[in-house]
Amino acid sequence: MNTEDRNIGDVLIVGGGISGIQASLDLANSGFRVFLVDKSPALGGKMSQLDKTFPTNDCSMCIESPKFIECARNPNIEIITYTEVDRVEGEAGDFKVTLTKKPRYISEEKCTGCNICVDYCPVKISDPFNQHLSENKAVHIYFSQAVPLVTYVDPETCLYLKEGKCQICVGACKTNAIDLHQKPETMVVEVGAIILSPGYETFNPKLRGDFGYADEERGHQPRFRTHSLRHRSL
Repeated sequence: MNTEDRNIGDVLIVGGGISGIQASLDLANSGFRVFLVDKSPALGGKMSQLDKTFPTNDCSMCIESPKFIECARNPNIEIITYTEVDRVEGEAGDFKVTLTKKPRYISEEKCTGCNICVDYCPVKISDPFNQHLSENKAVHIYFSQAVPLVTYVDPETCLYLKEGKCQICVGACKTNAIDLHQKPETMVVEVGAIILSPGYETFNPKLRGDFGYADEERGHQPRFRTHSLRHRSL
């Protein structure tokens, strides 16, 4: 490959939360081509799961949702969701990145986000987007403002993928978008730079004994130290 043929102006952004979204828009509006990759079925990250933002108490989705649409409409941004980075090769200015796109079991080109398949699905699961506090179906859209607005099938709970027993959603889909035989796809992109904005995961306090969570699980009282305080009159 000749030097002039390399995609040195392209940028790969790993993480589709608010930082990855804003970085994508800034670069795309500056003329760079951007590959925006996220392991979740839709953009948004943790901010999309919040009600308000600190310290202004502004609505989180009111801030993020217009940026979703900007990313989807920007010709310089290619959104690649439900995808993880498998391997990175090369050096600064000339990276070769191998991506693995997990199967949605839904054709993104055919799905209209109508939710008919969700209505007919007989399997109820705890909703991962809502921190498992509510229920959803084995096939569902990640959240109502999702970009892309495409359903996906949870392979851990789908009756057909687990036991080969149910294909109700296939018959219900009017656009023939459901493909329960999809396989993972391997994609290779060549870019000149990579930006990492992977976000964060909620910390499990049981991993540390000094917070007392392990004691509560065993039925013991938490081991907190108390200190007596003397009040000083002013």
